[in-house]
Amino acid sequence: MRSPSYITKLDDLLYGGLIKPSSILIAGSCGTGKTNLCMQSLFNAAREGEKCAYVSLLSESKDKILRAISSFSFYDEKLIGNKLKVFSINSDVVAKGDFAIFEYINENILKDKPSRVVIDTMNILEDIESTFDERPFHKSELRAFVQNLLQEFDDNNILLMATGEIPATDINSSQWSYIFDTVIVLDKANGDDNSYRFLEIIKERGSDFIAGKHKFSITNDGIIF
Repeated sequence: MRSPSYITKLDDLLYGGLIKPSSILIAGSCGTGKTNLCMQSLFNAAREGEKCAYVSLLSESKDKILRAISSFSFYDEKLIGNKLKVFSINSDVVAKGDFAIFEYINENILKDKPSRVVIDTMNILEDIESTFDERPFHKSELRAFVQNLLQEFDDNNILLMATGEIPATDINSSQWSYIFDTVIVLDKANGDDNSYRFLEIIKERGSDFIAGKHKFSITNDGIIF
C-alpha cells in the first residue's frame, strides 16, 4: 500500500507516495538535506496521527538533534515523546557489535510499534568490529546483517527511511543501493546562473516513478520543490 511522504511534490514523483512496508535510502553527500527531508516527513506524519521514531547512530544527544531542526516550521515540540520519539544509539552499543544494535532496536523502538522510522546514518554500521559472540565482524557480513534488520522492520509493517553518506557519483556502485527497496539521491549541481539542489529517484522496487533531476530549495518550511 502507498503511504504519503508528507512532502509536497515528492508524492507526485512517486505516483502517490512511498510503499509501506519498505525500506527507503535517502543518499547524498554531507549537507545535501538528507536529515531535513527525513525529519520533515516524520513531523508531518506525526502531526497526522502516525506513531514515528527517529534513530540517530551518530552518538548525538537528543537536545542536539532537536536543536538542529527547531527553526523549521514543521517542528512541533508537542509531538516529541508523544507521536514522535527520538533515540540516540551511542558508540558503545555499536562497539558491542551487531547483536547489541539489533537488541537495542527491538527493545526500544519496535516494541512501540511505530508506523514510520528514520535511521540516521546507515554508514555507521560499517564501523561494527565484533559480533555478539565476541569474534571479529567481517565486512562481508554487513550486507546480511542489514538485510535481516530491514526484514525486521518489514515484518512489523514499518516504513523505514534511512540516510546514507553516499555521493551521487557513487550510488550505482554502492552496496547500500542494492539492499534498499527505494533509493532517492539528493545532490547539488551548477546551473547557468548559480548552483541548485536536486532530488533524483534512482529506483523504487515494484513500482514506477517520475525520473529526472527535480530541483528543490531548503527553506524555513523545509524542502520545497
